[in-house]
Amino acid sequence: KQRLVKTEEEKRKQEETAQLKEVFRKQLEKAEYEIKKTTAIIAEYKQICSQLSTRLEKQQAASKEELEAVKGKMMACKHCSDIFSKEGALKPVAVNREDQGLEADDEKDSLKKQLREMELELAQTKLQLVEAKCKIQELEHQRGALMNEIQAAKNSWFSKTLNSIKTATGTQPLQPPQAPQPPKEST
Repeated sequence: KQRLVKTEEEKRKQEETAQLKEVFRKQLEKAEYEIKKTTAIIAEYKQICSQLSTRLEKQQAASKEELEAVKGKMMACKHCSDIFSKEGALKPVAVNREDQGLEADDEKDSLKKQLREMELELAQTKLQLVEAKCKIQELEHQRGALMNEIQAAKNSWFSKTLNSIKTATGTQPLQPPQAPQPPKEST
């Protein structure tokens, strides 16, 4: 009778161990899937950030080239070179607008508008870059949390399995050491 009870208990423990292993395997697969998914998203965001940085650099270079071209045209123009210094700043010379004509004013306004638009586009690109970096940081934090959960699940499963095996073999399961109780004083 004792053998039958012992055999049934061992069989129950084996089934319990198998169930624990299956639960752990499913949790591990789920966590690994989440890590792969998060890693793919992080890689995609890094690629987007890289593309945005490259685009920003190209736009800055193009803006600089365009500005240099405008400065070159201004210096080549007799009327403009009288008004602007080589750096592009206005010379502190009194200029009669009637002599310049409305055409120069229109061109100047157009250039200012174009410059404002380029500055706005640059600011928007920088904002997109910062947002993408924030998202990457958030995803990396989530990935770290998932890794911690996986490690905790592994440790928990290992401890339960070890205790179950020790119980099945008849040895005592591992228990954390208890602090000794101070002796009670008699009244």
